[in-house]
Amino acid sequence: MNQNLLIVDDEYDALAWLEEMFKYEFDREIDVYPASSAVHALELLNRVKFDVVLTDVRMPGMDGITLFQKIKDNWPRCKTVFLTGYRNFDDMYKIINHKDVRFILKSERDEVIKQAVRDALDEFRMELEQENLNQTRQEDLEKARCWMHKEFIGDLLKGAVASPGEIGQRAARLEFPLRILDPFLATLVRIDAVEGEGGYHGEEEMETVYQMLKRNLPRDLQVYLHRLENMQSILLVQPTDSQYGDWNRVFAVWKGAVEYAQVSFRKYCHRGFSAVIASTPACHRTMAGIYAVLRQIMVGYLGGEQEVVVHAETFGAGQKEERRADAIHKVPLLKSYLELQRRMSYFELLAQLCEELEQTTSRHDTHALELYYSISVMLLQYINEGKLNEKIAFSVGLYKLTKVDEHDSWAEAAKYLFEVSVAVFDLLGENEHVLSDRALQRVLDYIAGNLSGDLTLTRLAEVGGFNASYLSRLFKQNTKISISDYVYQKRMELAERLLAQTNRKIQDIGEEAGYPSAQSFARTFRSYAGISPAEYRELHR
Repeated sequence: MNQNLLIVDDEYDALAWLEEMFKYEFDREIDVYPASSAVHALELLNRVKFDVVLTDVRMPGMDGITLFQKIKDNWPRCKTVFLTGYRNFDDMYKIINHKDVRFILKSERDEVIKQAVRDALDEFRMELEQENLNQTRQEDLEKARCWMHKEFIGDLLKGAVASPGEIGQRAARLEFPLRILDPFLATLVRIDAVEGEGGYHGEEEMETVYQMLKRNLPRDLQVYLHRLENMQSILLVQPTDSQYGDWNRVFAVWKGAVEYAQVSFRKYCHRGFSAVIASTPACHRTMAGIYAVLRQIMVGYLGGEQEVVVHAETFGAGQKEERRADAIHKVPLLKSYLELQRRMSYFELLAQLCEELEQTTSRHDTHALELYYSISVMLLQYINEGKLNEKIAFSVGLYKLTKVDEHDSWAEAAKYLFEVSVAVFDLLGENEHVLSDRALQRVLDYIAGNLSGDLTLTRLAEVGGFNASYLSRLFKQNTKISISDYVYQKRMELAERLLAQTNRKIQDIGEEAGYPSAQSFARTFRSYAGISPAEYRELHR
């Protein structure tokens, strides 16, 4: 995490001294911003995130105490170190007990002032880390757990491939309310639309349905609701006793609870909801297939019907249809594997989906057509988003993605989808670092052309297009040197070249190398070369 220091002092010499000390003599990689007045400081505070402010107490226009209050308005976490030329107890008493404040006399040694800033930076970082660790308040935890539950069930509905052990461990870690490895009944619920009426509060109304269902259930049954799109949700019902096995009774009681909830919902919300209920117990392995069948019934049979409760099994959806619907429903998971560049998982799932294509005999089979075009559209979208069109053309033709008739058989179509997928993953390996490499080159070019300008980590992050902490890691990973050390080295190399090859004034050379103060340039150059700039010029003349 990059940290920023703001120095505020209306005395020019004091400001220059402090700026140079923290820019060139401080042992931390921080960005330093000077301000010659409280007004100037406020301008910076409105634009830049500061971790520590080092400020004079007495200044014209606005003193440091008033400035402190303004600092807290923008950056409540910010620590403040007050510098004063004399002991003014009236000022100290106003805020001496504030946890984010330190007082240091200007007469103290440089190391004492630097240590005060070090302590403030460390305290800021520790508080931030501690706060991140302590976000265990029940409300936040429940909200996070709700989203993790939603993601967990979402993965199962997509047909995520995982062992029972892995699923059980994940459920235990998330404290999922149902025993996900045990059987349950699945129900798809839809809030019915009212003709001629505008939008309605779907989230609230689905929550109302959920609460009504829970109130109508006996204590030995538990229910979990997973929200979907288009005002639909899937509900999972399970006995609280893991040994309970009378699923006919569970189905009858649950179906009755749904019908009771319909009556109450109509009375209090003046609209209805419909449901498709499966009476066959499902499990984590069959959840995706059951959901696909329920959705197929909801879309294909219910249509615009209102307040209907449908028994899914009476529609006679066969095992083959369930399996094929399950295959189509797994295409979003295939896309996720592609976006995450999980090559092995992607091709394992693609093999399963293509097996469905290879077992199809009719060229006009609608399920096979939907599966083929679902995969091909997903691939086309990814290729377009990744701008891989031109490069992939050298490996495989893309025109067949939208023309299934170009294949002599479904087996050939499946093989073609594999070929396109292999070409995409091969290109991803080549292009993996293109974005970061381009950003890093922009930063290097900017440094080379602006050695006398603003080369703070914050500014370089803006040039690169990444946040500062990521840029810092990326830079060191690729160059084996920190950004501050790299800038320091390039400035010194420029200074050496100008001293040896030109007759320009040493002060002008220092300014071009990024050191506006002759003293700071001389001190820094001596630390780098072991001799003064004048001695270096004489030696290399």
